[in-house]
Amino acid sequence: MKLRLNLFFCTLFLFAFHAAWADKGDTARGKKSAVTYSFTESMFAPNNIWAQNGWQSMHPTDTSLNNYEIYNTHYNLGNTGLPYVPVLFNTDLQPMGFYYGKDYISNNFYSDSSLRYFVTRAPYTQFYYVSDPQIHQYFRFTHAQNFGKHFNVAIGFKRIRSEGIYLNQGTNLNQLTVDMSYHTKNYLVFADVLYDVYKFQQNGGLASDTELASSDYSNRLTAPIKLNYASTAMYEQSFHLQQYYFLGYKPDDSLHKNPLFYISHSFKIAGHSNVFSDNNTADSLFFQSIPMRYSPITYDSLRYTEINNDLSIGSGKGWNNFLRWEAGVRDQWVYFRNYVSLYQNVEGIEEPYYTYNFTDTIFNNVIAHARVYNAYDSGRIIFDVSGQYIFAGNQQGDKQGLLQLGFKIDSTRFLKLSGSYSYQNVPFLYELYQGNNMDWLAHLPNTTTENINLTYYDKKWKLGITLQATRITNMAYFNSEAMPQQYQPGFTVYCAGITKDIRVYKFHWTTSEKLQYVGDSVPLKLPRLVTENSIFFETMLFHRALLMRLGADFYYNTAYTGYAYMPITDQYYLENSTKFGNYLYVDPFVSFRLKTFRIFIKFENATQGLVPYNYYYALHYPMPDRTIRFGITWDFWN
Repeated sequence: MKLRLNLFFCTLFLFAFHAAWADKGDTARGKKSAVTYSFTESMFAPNNIWAQNGWQSMHPTDTSLNNYEIYNTHYNLGNTGLPYVPVLFNTDLQPMGFYYGKDYISNNFYSDSSLRYFVTRAPYTQFYYVSDPQIHQYFRFTHAQNFGKHFNVAIGFKRIRSEGIYLNQGTNLNQLTVDMSYHTKNYLVFADVLYDVYKFQQNGGLASDTELASSDYSNRLTAPIKLNYASTAMYEQSFHLQQYYFLGYKPDDSLHKNPLFYISHSFKIAGHSNVFSDNNTADSLFFQSIPMRYSPITYDSLRYTEINNDLSIGSGKGWNNFLRWEAGVRDQWVYFRNYVSLYQNVEGIEEPYYTYNFTDTIFNNVIAHARVYNAYDSGRIIFDVSGQYIFAGNQQGDKQGLLQLGFKIDSTRFLKLSGSYSYQNVPFLYELYQGNNMDWLAHLPNTTTENINLTYYDKKWKLGITLQATRITNMAYFNSEAMPQQYQPGFTVYCAGITKDIRVYKFHWTTSEKLQYVGDSVPLKLPRLVTENSIFFETMLFHRALLMRLGADFYYNTAYTGYAYMPITDQYYLENSTKFGNYLYVDPFVSFRLKTFRIFIKFENATQGLVPYNYYYALHYPMPDRTIRFGITWDFWN
C-alpha cells in the first residue's frame, strides 16, 4: 500500500510541475472536450419531444470537477458496493408485467435505459480509478469510437472491490457493457449487451451496536458479527435491440428529413440468477425465529429468464402539427424457477445430496401501449399522454397512465407538471418465496399508486424546485419479522426538494435539500429532512493551467425509525426500536484538473470519533470509520 501511495503522489507532483509550464491559453477545459458527446437511448429516440425542445439533449463529455469526488452512493450498508438503503422516497413507476422485487444492488450500474451511447469525432477513452490505504478499489473504463459518421461502438467496464472494515463485509461487483448505435435517414438502431457479476458477503450486521464505541474493538476486525460465512452472488446477462424504420416521405422531401411514419421494434432477452449461501451451521441462531429449515447449510437459488418483443407504429416529423401518436403491443415471456440444495456431512465435509425444486413456472403477458403528444408554439408548450394495459396474461388487468405538461418560460426557465396512475400486482417476491430458512405463499390485492409532480428549473440561477404528492393504497412491505404484509388503507407521501448553486467570488455552495412527510402510523419510514451540501473554494493555478477545488461535502438527515436488512432476500423490513440519523457526515476534499487529467483526495467521515457513534442508515450496519481516499481520471482522444 505504501508503494501505491508513493506512486500516487509522484504522479500528482509530475502533473502539477507540467502545469506550471503549460501554455496560458491551453486551459484544462481544452478544445477536445467538445469532440465527444454522450446520450441515452431515450434522448435520441425520434419520439422524444422533450429532447428536441431543449429539456433533455446530448451533452459533451464531462471533464469538470462538479461532484467529481462523489463516485458512489452515500447511502449503503457500510461498504462500497453493498445494497443501497432507501433513505429517499422513490416515485418511479413499477415496471409493467412480471417484476420480481426491489433491487438495491444494481442501481449503481448501467441498465438499458441509463447506458450511455456516444457520438465522437475521434476515438475516446476514459480511465477512472479510486482507492484507499485499505483494500478498496473503484474502477471504470470507457472506450468509444465512430466508424464513419453514422456508426459508433462503445465498450465499458466497471468494478467495485472492497473488503470493508468488519469481518465478512467484502464486495466484488463487476459489469461489462458493449453498445452500438447506427443511424441513416431511413433507419435508426441501438443495441447493447450487459454482463453483470455481483458477489458480496453478508455479515448480518454487528452482534451489538454498543460495541462500536468500545475500546476493545478499536480494531474493527475483532468486533463480533452475526453471520461469518454468508454471501450472495448475482449474475445478470442481457441483450437489447431497439430499431426504427422511417417511411412515407412526401415527393417534395428529397432529403428524407420528415417521414410520415416510423415502425419501431424492440427485442430483449435477459437472464438473472440470485444465490444466497451460508455453510456455517452456527449461523442458524440468526434464523431461529424463522419457522422453516430444511438443512443446517443454506443454498437458496432463484433464476428467471425474460424475453420481451415490442412492435409499435408512430407518426413521424412529417405528420400534421396538431397531434402526434404512437401505439404498439409488447409480449413478455418469463421462465421462473427457484430451488434449495440440501447438504449432508460426509467424512466431516458438507456435501449436497438433494436439490428440491420449489417453483418451476412460466409467466406470460401481452401489454398494449399508446401515446399522444406534441410540442406547440415553437416548442414552448409540450403535451404528452401515455398509457399501458395488460389485456392478457398472468398480470391481466394491470394498467398505468402518465400525463406530462411542459412550459418553456424562456431560454433558461422551464416548468413541468406531471401526474401518473398505476394499478398493478405487487412484486412477485411479496407473494412467493420458498427457501431453506424462509417460506411464504400469499395472494395480495393490487397496489394503486397516484402521483402528481411539479418541477421548476432555472438554468441562469442554477435553481431547481420540486413539489410532489404520492397516494398509495394496498402497499406491500416486510414487517418486523421480515415477512410480507400489506397496508391496505390509502396514505399520502409529500415530498419537496430544492437544488441551488450559489457563488460568491471564488467560493461556491451547492445544496440539495429534500423534505419528506408520511404519517407515523404508516409502515413506510423516511427521514423528514435529507440534506446534501458541497462547499468549496475554486481557483486557477500555474498560469491558469491547473484548476483546484478545496472544500468539503456534508450529509445530514433528521432522526427517524428506519429499517433492518434481511440478507436472505436482500430486502429491508421494519425496525421499530432504533432511530437513525441526526449525524453530520463531513468529507473534506481537494481536487485538481489539468487539461483532461483530474485527481482528488478525500477524507471521508472526518467527524467520526468527535461525536457519538450513531452513524447508521440501517440497524446493526454502521457506516465506515474515518478514512482517506484518492481518485484519478484521465480522458484520451486518440
